[in-house]
Amino acid sequence: MQKEMQNKLTRLLYELNSLDKGPINLAKMAAEVGVNVRTIQRDMNEIQSADFPLWNPKPGDYAFIAGCSLQRMKLSGAEASLLVVMNEMASSLGGNFGRTFSILKNRLLAMPQDNPFFIKLNNGEIYIDTPITKTLEECIRERKWVNVCYRGGKLACYEVRPLKLMWMEGFWYLLSLTNTDKLLKFRLEKISSAKATNKPFKYDKNIDDILRNSTNIWFEQDRPLHVKMEVSAECAHFFKQKNYFPLQKLEKELKDGRIVLSCKAAKEEEILPTILHWLPHIKVLSPTSLRKRVKDVLNNYLRSVK
Repeated sequence: MQKEMQNKLTRLLYELNSLDKGPINLAKMAAEVGVNVRTIQRDMNEIQSADFPLWNPKPGDYAFIAGCSLQRMKLSGAEASLLVVMNEMASSLGGNFGRTFSILKNRLLAMPQDNPFFIKLNNGEIYIDTPITKTLEECIRERKWVNVCYRGGKLACYEVRPLKLMWMEGFWYLLSLTNTDKLLKFRLEKISSAKATNKPFKYDKNIDDILRNSTNIWFEQDRPLHVKMEVSAECAHFFKQKNYFPLQKLEKELKDGRIVLSCKAAKEEEILPTILHWLPHIKVLSPTSLRKRVKDVLNNYLRSVK
């Protein structure tokens, strides 16, 4: 037990120091420290649970949120790794001990008032290592079909090619393909069973591009919806610095500071929430159907608040 704890502390120390230098890849990190990818994934979950802010710059990679570092927290790698282990122990003990350690940990991690950085993370679903996730991870690594039973409204079972376990908008999903090449996304906590098969499949590398171009869970393989939008001069600089829409492209800059953007979406749901978020600074130019839908949403809202 003592040796296991020492090995874990040493591993966490190496991982935290690596994160402090930049993004890490789970597979590469696993090879470097001599454990499997699932162990590194579990370490990342424990680091996040200990309130060290991580994010996924791309599938399989982890990094500290911009502006965060051990140096700014005034912690050494050894101190940080010890906090992660102590946090896990305190959580397992629960009760007053867990609450007391949580208060102490927050005091230790509190940044000085003169520190210019503030980071706010949205709470999300924690990845839990279960027999189901172990089966899914194994099938993804070995490229084997899997039988998944999913409890959405009612229980339904599917034979699918598992592609990725992905974290989006605060939730974990299984991304998969059916035998007709339809993309299915299953909320991980709603999967009631997963049974591996011996049937192999070939991984489609186009999936990586699809994931890179996605902005939310509504993505699909095809993006038949071509959209043009006009953004006000007041907010144009945001859209010139960041892509808020899938396959976003700057089409035109007008003399008064307005810009015209284009994007390609799988369906209206993929971009409608972002459009509504930026109103009144964004206007849909085409297609007419999307412009009408935005107008209908606004009219329905106005009628509901009379």
